[in-house]
Amino acid sequence: MNNYKLLLKMNLKKIIFSFIVMLFIVNTTYSQNNTPNIEVEKKHLSQLEEGKIIIKQYYKKPISFYNKNTIVLNGTSKGEFIEIEIQGTIKDFQYIKIEMDSTGDLHESKTLSAFKQLSDQRIIINTSIPEGIPAEKIKWKSLSNQQYEFIIAENGDSKKQIEFILD
Repeated sequence: MNNYKLLLKMNLKKIIFSFIVMLFIVNTTYSQNNTPNIEVEKKHLSQLEEGKIIIKQYYKKPISFYNKNTIVLNGTSKGEFIEIEIQGTIKDFQYIKIEMDSTGDLHESKTLSAFKQLSDQRIIINTSIPEGIPAEKIKWKSLSNQQYEFIIAENGDSKKQIEFILD
């Protein structure tokens, strides 16, 4: 009887291992066959002269942090991350330190980084995401001169992303 249980356990382990290997092979094949053509998507957005900005918060370094094409900016403090994905083209991008005055209004105090134009780019800001008074913001313009702004602050959901559709 003990030999039967041992044989059953060994067969069960083989079945589970085979199943895991099969899932890995199927997933790898599926991923390779369904990789989007990024160059085509980039051309399409740039030709329309519109696009989208996607902003996400991370409490650990996002995978894109390690991409050699990603621009990494250091904020006023470090340890949390804001990822800005630019799809299309924007201009006059500014990363700005802000401060609160005695009346409670926020004012721009210093430009930390600026770019004249960015196209199909990803930016990571290594900073602290405050739950209280914000200390930083980003702003930019679309090609049609529409101005946009995002104040870096806790949004309550690390899985939530914020999208700006550019005019």
